[in-house]
Amino acid sequence: MNRRDFLRRSGFAVASLGVSQVLRSTRLAAKTSGLSKCHNANVLMITCHDIGQHLGCYGVKTVHTDNLDILAKKGIRFENYFATDCVCSPSRGVILTGRYPQTNGLMGLTHQPWGWSLKKGEKHLAAILSRAGYETTLVGLQHVTSGDPASLGYRHVLSQERKAGKTVQTTKELLKKAKKQDQPFFMKVGFFEVHRPFTNGKDTDKGIFIPHFLKDTPETREDLAKFQGTIRFFDKCVGEILDALKKSQAADNTLVIFTSDHGIPYPGAKWCLYDPGIQTPLIMYHPGTAIEGGKVFKQLMSNVDFLPTLLDILGVDIPQNLQGHSFKDVIEGTKTESPRNEIFAQRTSHALRDNTSRTVRTTRYKLIRYFEPGRLIEFPTDAVPQRVAEHTERPKRPMGKRPVVQLFDLKEDPHERNDLAASPEYAKIVRDLSNRLWHWMEEVGDPILKGPLVTPYYKEAIEDYRRFRHQKGK
Repeated sequence: MNRRDFLRRSGFAVASLGVSQVLRSTRLAAKTSGLSKCHNANVLMITCHDIGQHLGCYGVKTVHTDNLDILAKKGIRFENYFATDCVCSPSRGVILTGRYPQTNGLMGLTHQPWGWSLKKGEKHLAAILSRAGYETTLVGLQHVTSGDPASLGYRHVLSQERKAGKTVQTTKELLKKAKKQDQPFFMKVGFFEVHRPFTNGKDTDKGIFIPHFLKDTPETREDLAKFQGTIRFFDKCVGEILDALKKSQAADNTLVIFTSDHGIPYPGAKWCLYDPGIQTPLIMYHPGTAIEGGKVFKQLMSNVDFLPTLLDILGVDIPQNLQGHSFKDVIEGTKTESPRNEIFAQRTSHALRDNTSRTVRTTRYKLIRYFEPGRLIEFPTDAVPQRVAEHTERPKRPMGKRPVVQLFDLKEDPHERNDLAASPEYAKIVRDLSNRLWHWMEEVGDPILKGPLVTPYYKEAIEDYRRFRHQKGK
């Protein structure tokens, strides 16, 4: 099914959720600057692990994210931006292919022992831009393939040691050499931070923010202090890169992007489909265009929409098989309607998480369906975060079966505590959202509809049996 048919059958056009003031300012920006200057612009895309929306510009006041906050103030920010998965590789695969995990094949972590990978023939952003005439460079981390990153379409692969200092230095050197009239570049700069372990000291200068899904314990405070310290270190790295860009000849014609893969590395966020697990940042800035001025877009947006939006902004042809929506017209202010009214996400379980699940989320309701047995975590949890990450401790779980389906009213219950799925008065909403979810799963070719998932490890384990059967049949 091509992209046009997918979007038509999904039927996601609804009225914009942005406030009128934002829309008016957006229209004004469109009239004065628009996006034409962005055609064939350079792209500097900075990513990190595990930061969620744990930034000052997203409302967390105890972190030092001055450089990212300034970038958001100068550029544009997306408030309701959600990942399609709550762990690293699948979410990144969606960002960089514009196709859902079930379709592109990268449904789980790419590194061993899990070994998930993109299907043969999937086109990565680097390959698409390379074909469009861009010089494509990877500096630092990528987490989409365990093979050679050059196979994704990067012509240059630099600083793969996952060391932030080396990544920053290499990026600064490249930007210093960048010329105003050169072939456009796509520079993907990836950081291992702010993934565990946290090794950059503590930051408690402005206090410690305790998310609602964590109990305020000494162990949690200690861990969050280190997390904030790592965020502060990462923001400093971003600042050095942005300063180098500002001093370069390419500054005026470079689109800067910052995003991440999923929620923060704590139980109740990463590894689950509750909002804290899939809320992510998206900040963009291009001087002299509609992508500036500190505008905040509140429309519901998925990270599967990132790639078609970016290509549309750059004036690059959008492949017909992409499954997301372009938000170019919303950004430019030529339209006031959002391309979608729900987002979808999947979770393929690993490492004792026992929560293989799928979700559909609107502005008002969230429905989650589970596909393996498990128990509900008791929130807020007092589990020691580092031990949970190391799989040496599990959060407390009351006895009994976790429901197959959960429903939450996000307006009345933003923390997703009160499950309404079994309430008769919500039966119609459960049915409607379930239908949307099943429809989406069919559209993306979700293999779980045909039975328990066949993992790369299982395929390897059973390969010798196929040899045995073949030999026996001779």
